[in-house]
Amino acid sequence: MAMHKAHLTDAQSLRGFILATFAFLAIFASTAVPIPLYADYQVTIGLTTADISNTMFTYLTGVSLTLFLAGRVSDSLGRVPVASLTVMLAVFGCIMFLRAGSGADVLAARFVQGLAAGFGMSAVSSLVIDCVGEKHLSWGSTVASCGAMFGIMVGSIGVGILYDLVPDLTAIYGVMIAILVLSLFLVNFVHEPLDRTVSLRASIRPRVFIPRDCRRLFAAVAVVYLSTWMVGCFFQSFSAPIAYGCFGATSPLPGSVILALAMAPSVLGGPLVQRFRPKRALVVSMGVTTASVAALALFVATGAEGVFMVACGLFSVAMGAALATALRMLLLEVNVLQVSAILSSVNLVAYAGSAVTGLLCGALLGATSYVVVFAVMTLVLAVSCAFVVATVRTARVRKKSKRLTLRRFHKKRNAELAALDEVPPEVIAEDAAPALA
Repeated sequence: MAMHKAHLTDAQSLRGFILATFAFLAIFASTAVPIPLYADYQVTIGLTTADISNTMFTYLTGVSLTLFLAGRVSDSLGRVPVASLTVMLAVFGCIMFLRAGSGADVLAARFVQGLAAGFGMSAVSSLVIDCVGEKHLSWGSTVASCGAMFGIMVGSIGVGILYDLVPDLTAIYGVMIAILVLSLFLVNFVHEPLDRTVSLRASIRPRVFIPRDCRRLFAAVAVVYLSTWMVGCFFQSFSAPIAYGCFGATSPLPGSVILALAMAPSVLGGPLVQRFRPKRALVVSMGVTTASVAALALFVATGAEGVFMVACGLFSVAMGAALATALRMLLLEVNVLQVSAILSSVNLVAYAGSAVTGLLCGALLGATSYVVVFAVMTLVLAVSCAFVVATVRTARVRKKSKRLTLRRFHKKRNAELAALDEVPPEVIAEDAAPALA
């Protein structure tokens, strides 16, 4: 019998958080494995430039479909079973890449990885947050908001290092599959934090969930995600060209260092500001993010490589603090049964917006220069910062007595719990009550 979150000991909660986080990072590391290997696929199976361009589209399609259609499926099937399914999808994606014999095979494998990423951003991140609890919610929100970027960075750099040692695709994918299988084994030791709360039919109903009580705060969180991911995704695409074109690099190492500095320190941001008042931490971190991107434009213009890398690290920490704080503020305003729905909606907005901003930044770079692109991104961040400051100061704060927590959920499990924002009134009688019985 699955144990309720409210009854777990501190050790059980900590173990669940660590194992779920390991699975989360492994899933996103696996999505980064094929990216540095596309050049090999061009030689071995005739992968075309058009195929490579379409890989991002198929990946984002898989992510968006999962978040839109099945973002809350873990509310019905359970967090742990869906987390296990997600790891299996990641393993299947690696096997498909290993056996790919054409461009169509590569696109199909990338689509499967997109499905795994979508479930990872909804079900597995919900498992992380449910395990860690409200006492250490900053850690959970840090993993949910920045863990994907950190995992992608680790996977990309790990492939580069391993390929230099053993230039064999079977060995590379074999190592990644072994890590995923280990995480699949370990995730079974995580106690299920929340019982089935809705039926499967309700959980796969297509919709984007925006809480009625905190729409302004949701808008602020969406703006934080869109503006910071815009810069982060730009680094994922152009870190190597920046190193070669702006600082005269002669090897891939400087580009890898720039990418690592722009991504990895983000996981430090959330815990760094967890003791500060959330509104103040969000405003300050957005301000520092804007200032650091302005500094990036200046250092690119002057060719100062060393301080540019320092500014990359500062941007990453500030971005992580802004993302984790914004998400934590939103999670503290919604009911416990809305966690997976809110995570799916936030990430759906972030992924869709990143696809658009990525195209716009690429087009702007083709017409201008890196200095102009960083300057424009600074302007966008400044406007976003002003919007966030104005929004969080006037956003409504839900009274604690009206917020459903896990402990209250387990004390009062009846049909009335179905009358939440994510469950339409017309399905309460037939859908929510049986699920909670």
